[in-house]
Formats: sequence, C-alpha cells, structure tokens
Amino acid sequence: MNKEKEGRTELGHETEPGYRTIFYIVFSIAVFYLVVIMWRTF
Repeated sequence: MNKEKEGRTELGHETEPGYRTIFYIVFSIAVFYLVVIMWRTF
C-alpha cells in the first residue's frame, strides 16, 4: 500500500499579463451580442 502524503499539494502559477483585459473585452462583446439578439426578437 502507498503511504498518503501529508498536507496539501498546491500548483502555483503566474498570471499572464493582459489576460484580464482580454477577458473583459471578450465578455463585453458577448454581452453586446446577446443584447442585440434579444432586442431583435421583440
């Protein structure tokens, strides 16, 4: 039988520069697209 490791193992990572900006741009485009679709259905 394998002995279980004690404690937690966490994977560290560095954030990519510009990721948050790109996320907000894509999210804004998606919301705008949905608003246009909803507006045209009424």
